[in-house]
Amino acid sequence: MLFDYILYAAIAFWVYQDAKKRKNHTIGWPLGTFLIGPIVLPVYLAKRNPKAGEVREGGTAWNILRYFAIFWTLTMAVAIGAGLLNASNVAQQAASEAEQAGIVVGAGIGVSMLAFLWFIVLVSALVLGLFLKKSSVVEKGPTGALALELSSPEENTPEGR
Repeated sequence: MLFDYILYAAIAFWVYQDAKKRKNHTIGWPLGTFLIGPIVLPVYLAKRNPKAGEVREGGTAWNILRYFAIFWTLTMAVAIGAGLLNASNVAQQAASEAEQAGIVVGAGIGVSMLAFLWFIVLVSALVLGLFLKKSSVVEKGPTGALALELSSPEENTPEGR
């Protein structure tokens, strides 16, 4: 669990830096990413303002679910790795070989359960995302505040249009 929060803190710092560059809300997104990362980060990645030359396809729902699948995989990999590290530390302190064997079996069951959970959630998100994908939706950057920043003042006047 601690490793997940370290991961979320590092990603929240990146989100803060990225949100500043893209003219998005610079406090809400990183805070949400730190507190409930697997839910907020995919929404941020799907809704952030694309920079010049960036293209986002498939619509918001598809992008949220696609980014969720990626971040879910990263989160579960960290959780499984932390669980195995913890199990190895406990196994080293075991009093007997039977106790060590029990820890290994328990860790194997735990990893299997986490892997099954990862797979079910991942496949569900991707299948739902494929049903919601809109191939006709294409966003080309810059958009939002980045587009306003790049447009010249003459283009925003009635004479410049």
